[in-house]
Amino acid sequence: MTARRFRLLRHKDISGVSGTGPVAEGVEFTDGAVALRWYGDYPTTTVWDGIDSVIAIHGHSGATDVQWLDPDDGTGRGDLPRPRPDLPPRPWPKLGGMPEPRPGPDLI
Repeated sequence: MTARRFRLLRHKDISGVSGTGPVAEGVEFTDGAVALRWYGDYPTTTVWDGIDSVIAIHGHSGATDVQWLDPDDGTGRGDLPRPRPDLPPRPWPKLGGMPEPRPGPDLI
């Protein structure tokens, strides 16, 4: 499978925000994840685990369709590389907290 582009086409604006016609564009990556970019005055980019999640949230019960701009190459996802079991787990970096204050004169 290769990545492929799509648009969301809205036939009925249920929320009164997006309008009708093309309302967003996106790409489905080879692992099935989706990046979605909304058109409009306040464009936003979101990442989803797959196109089914996008449709479940933004499809508005059939008011929005996915228009694929690139053909499906028919290979599916079976040929994707799998995680390597021989790699050790990577620890999460230490997050959070404020940095220690630097020594210096007190400000009044």
